[in-house]
Amino acid sequence: MLRHAFPDAEVVFHAQDGHVKRLKPNLADVEGITFRSCSPFTVPFGLSRHNPLGGYLAARRCLGEMVRAVGDRSLTMTAVLGVDANLLSALRRTWPRTSSAPLHMILHNHLAAAARWRTRNPLYRPFDFLSALAMPMAPRHRLIALELGIKEATVELVPTLAPNVETLEHPILTSEWVTEREPVPGERLKIGFLGHASNSKGFDRFMEIARKSGPDKEFHAIGLGSPEALAMDLRVLARPPAASSVPRTEYVEALTGIDAVCLPLSQGYDYVASGSVIDAIVGLKPLFCLRNRSVEGIFKKYGSIGYLADTIEDLEAFVLKASMETVLQQRPMWVANLAKIRAARSPEALAPAYAASVQALMR
Repeated sequence: MLRHAFPDAEVVFHAQDGHVKRLKPNLADVEGITFRSCSPFTVPFGLSRHNPLGGYLAARRCLGEMVRAVGDRSLTMTAVLGVDANLLSALRRTWPRTSSAPLHMILHNHLAAAARWRTRNPLYRPFDFLSALAMPMAPRHRLIALELGIKEATVELVPTLAPNVETLEHPILTSEWVTEREPVPGERLKIGFLGHASNSKGFDRFMEIARKSGPDKEFHAIGLGSPEALAMDLRVLARPPAASSVPRTEYVEALTGIDAVCLPLSQGYDYVASGSVIDAIVGLKPLFCLRNRSVEGIFKKYGSIGYLADTIEDLEAFVLKASMETVLQQRPMWVANLAKIRAARSPEALAPAYAASVQALMR
């Protein structure tokens, strides 16, 4: 997307060596992108990243690498994918002395974790993520929410952040688009759980629904299984979660073969974009999901893409009652809205607004 937003600028992508090796071949046909390996974000002395001293030292080391990477370049903007409390604090204090260009800090899962649980340790609490968010931020620094609804949920937690949070709907590469599979009337309704199968993501609830369902449905877990998931009795599933990482080609092939996606996501997804929801959009698969701010934001802007339940009991009742015939009745509307989202989130479609938001900060 950066390539489309700033066609004449040099784009330099720094990441750990493994990430570079996996990503670079997928962008081999895109000109003007330089890939460079950097050291991982590691906390010294075996300390937790939540330890104020260990986290501070790790953040300073990361910041030093960023400063060296910039050198004497004149920057258009800088984006950091994922910041914890320590790196956020270090960037807020120090980065304005390195560059006056806009700095975008992409919200990952740290805010969701902080909203679910905060330490009671009085020595750690002033340095946790919510405490770091409450500190003043430079006018050209932005936290970037990758899904609708997350900005509003974040500002409710920390009202002073309102000027410094922007929404960038998660880009979807056109090369990732999955060919639509037309369900066959009379077949079993194939329902999938996508991504990491963990109880924090609702896999245990998915399994409860699968166990209670009749023979007219088939349940698939497409992705890596967590230890708690792999310890379950998984015989009810047509496809159990994998014991090791699933190659993207295999993942997409399995996604193509299902009819709908069921995600009993927790309220933590008020504050983090779900890659599994993005994959449902990629595959044009109707979504049966528990209500949270991010999914609710998608429904509100683009229309219904499936069923949005208020409670786990509501979701369970809907899935148990659903059949291939009832899904086929509403599927044309759901798929049309999914296709609308997919097109609106292509890098080419998102680039003009993103470029304009960056340029507005430079004035």
